[in-house]
Amino acid sequence: MLLLGHLVPLAFEAGHRPKILRRGGKVTSITLRSGIAFRDITKMLAPSTNLRKFGRLFGLEQEKAHFPFKMLDSVRVLRDVTSLPPFGDPSWQSELSGGAALTLQDVAAAHELFDRAGCLNLGDYLASYLWLDVEILYKATQAWRKTLAQLIGLDFVQVKKFTISSLSYTAGLKTWESRLRIGTFAVNNSQHYRLLRRGMRG
Repeated sequence: MLLLGHLVPLAFEAGHRPKILRRGGKVTSITLRSGIAFRDITKMLAPSTNLRKFGRLFGLEQEKAHFPFKMLDSVRVLRDVTSLPPFGDPSWQSELSGGAALTLQDVAAAHELFDRAGCLNLGDYLASYLWLDVEILYKATQAWRKTLAQLIGLDFVQVKKFTISSLSYTAGLKTWESRLRIGTFAVNNSQHYRLLRRGMRG
């Protein structure tokens, strides 16, 4: 929604003529005339994989932070609130954070990030929180690309396949072509077969 509400109008004003692809009510990609594309990485992951799990999957040093979303009842609080609430404060519980109860360690890590980033108010912390999200997303995505390249010999950016179904189909074609000979029609590579099976629909 942030990209749709802010990036798209700016892109139109700059003459980039963004093309928006939707599936149902969700935006799956935003492509600019210059060739830059914004895509939803969750289409490449298991349905229950969120950013926190995605980072942990590849053992990243960075850990997704927590934010007291219930405090955001106006823009003014971003400037006026100069510290994070303590552990146990209801501000830490929100549907935006998945509704899971935060531990003392979770809240302590948030306070540590606030201090380490030199935050003066909640707005500064929000910027640090979002920057950390971007860093985790970038590093985990690069690790995911490298892992897939090692397992099946495909880079989803280079082959321009941005869903698990389209990538599994391409991997299947690659295997079939490399092993094509008379009387051989089955995928006999375990990694390719597993990717194909997970990508099946219907």
